Amino acid sequence: MKSKPISALFGLLALVAILGVAPAFGQTANEIDMQKGASDQNAACIAAKNCFAPNPLTVTPGTTVTWMNTDNAVHYVCSGKVTDDQCGTVFEGDGIKPGKTFQFTFANAGTFDYFCSVHPWMTGQVIVAAATSSGGDNNTSGMTTLTAKASDGTTVAISTSGPVNGQPLSIAISFTDASGSKINHQNYAISVTQDGNNVLSNSAGHTHTGDDTQTSSTNLSSADPIDVQITLNGIGLPTVDPTTWTGVKGETLSFTHIVPEFGPVASIVLAIAVMSMVVFVAKTRGIPKF
Repeated sequence: MKSKPISALFGLLALVAILGVAPAFGQTANEIDMQKGASDQNAACIAAKNCFAPNPLTVTPGTTVTWMNTDNAVHYVCSGKVTDDQCGTVFEGDGIKPGKTFQFTFANAGTFDYFCSVHPWMTGQVIVAAATSSGGDNNTSGMTTLTAKASDGTTVAISTSGPVNGQPLSIAISFTDASGSKINHQNYAISVTQDGNNVLSNSAGHTHTGDDTQTSSTNLSSADPIDVQITLNGIGLPTVDPTTWTGVKGETLSFTHIVPEFGPVASIVLAIAVMSMVVFVAKTRGIPKF
């Protein structure tokens, strides 16, 4: 009887594939806040178009977006535009009380407008864009993009192809203000750890345009998850006195357990496991072959 060892091997292949896929699905949450005071039709967020913040929010397919009500009034999240005859054809969150949330998973790429049906001046947009590859010959996975927001509404987004054993780590960083505009002359510090070891560190990061890229000076020793910390140190030219810099200073945003997106390697392993199990069942159960 050789069926047990063979079935165990096929089961092991399937388990490896599942484990390779599972971490990618753990980093899909993004939050949109309903700003405090947004229920007032004279609120400052109306002109800034960020009563839902960040606005717009860009994510990849499969991302679960969470709307958090940080206001003191009940709000609704209704897909569509204010001028539409009907809202909520894609998603609808009814009666979201202060401190409560509404979630929706965006399975497909596209641009999704939404608004609060009881406070129609509150409008927002979620852009679902397919994950892109960095184009390198050694890149075997898609890009992972994560966002976090500081207390003043500054949104920090990081994008990386994930940790790859034997390759340097590269992280693209962007900084946008509460209105969605890129922040010029943002000063920041970045620290990246893997397995408790620091693999990338720069305490004097600066971007003139709001976009920057940091790359490790050495190759990674494993493909284990990484943890990234970005500390906002103020806005201003690096050649002037840092005490004159404006904006948030000393606030740290954390991005934890970052792994590669579901890529070709996991797909191949999963496909092999499934095909192997089908062949095994066909041989042992007598399923007709076509």
